[in-house]
Amino acid sequence: MELALLGSTAAFLGVLLIVIGFYQARGGKSSAQRRLETLERYSAPQTEGAVPLALREQGSGWSERTRSQLERAGLALKLHEYVALRVLLALVAFVVVLALGNGHILAFLLGIVAGVVGYMLPAFYVRTRITRQVRKFNDQLADMLTMVANSLRAGFGLLQGLDLAAEQSQPPMSTELNHLLRDTRMGASIETALESMGERVGSYDMDVIITAILIQRSVGSNLSEVLEKVAHTIRERARIQGEINTLTAQKKLSGVVIGLMPPAVVLLMLAVNFSYMSALFTDPLGRFLLVVAIVLDIVGILAIKRIVSVDI
Repeated sequence: MELALLGSTAAFLGVLLIVIGFYQARGGKSSAQRRLETLERYSAPQTEGAVPLALREQGSGWSERTRSQLERAGLALKLHEYVALRVLLALVAFVVVLALGNGHILAFLLGIVAGVVGYMLPAFYVRTRITRQVRKFNDQLADMLTMVANSLRAGFGLLQGLDLAAEQSQPPMSTELNHLLRDTRMGASIETALESMGERVGSYDMDVIITAILIQRSVGSNLSEVLEKVAHTIRERARIQGEINTLTAQKKLSGVVIGLMPPAVVLLMLAVNFSYMSALFTDPLGRFLLVVAIVLDIVGILAIKRIVSVDI
């Protein structure tokens, strides 16, 4: 009876969170309404300025950040689908742990922890995808700059050079360049389109390139030479970062081994003598020490990762 009550409560909370997520994802107005209002505001005779980039949707700060993260990760998920997926995973994790624990109060607490972990897993996956996409984007930057610089030297304009680079590049570079060109065709200036691209990509190297282009367009200089120098700088940074990764690879592996040793020892002792280790899970002091050990192990892993991570 208690298990059924807890399951019903979890289902009610899950449905409530899904409804709230849908409402927050929609931002109170439909996408079409927001686009029409934005178009009317920027197309009025008394208003100066260009049409905003791709008529981006306006909403809450959280919804805009989440949409930006999903776009940056290259995931074809709508915001309400992403919110529903996170809530569903949290609900499933909570119910599964609760069912395995037969409604015990400890199982209820562990179910809450499992629900939080399940809710955060999609966000962790999105951040991992963003990191992978940014790394892949940075690997293509130097070649893209070389193509644009050669196009400028041959007499093409900046937009023509970017268009040529988009045709000869692979995603995610081609996707972002096409997005930039689409913004300029809709009326945005090249400066605004570049700044929007920098915000969308989230790459430090791209920010350096955009800054160099904006300064060149303000004070004037040979843009092809500027882009070649930036490309050379990016290649040198990549080379130095590769050397650093090689030198710290052994320490990173040592950190992984040290972090996995405590749980490996616990599992080994459980397999050898379960009754000897059972006090660690049944006695209150044993559970407290187990939690302390887990926290200290995580802190140690994070400390080692922070020490061996060198940014240039």
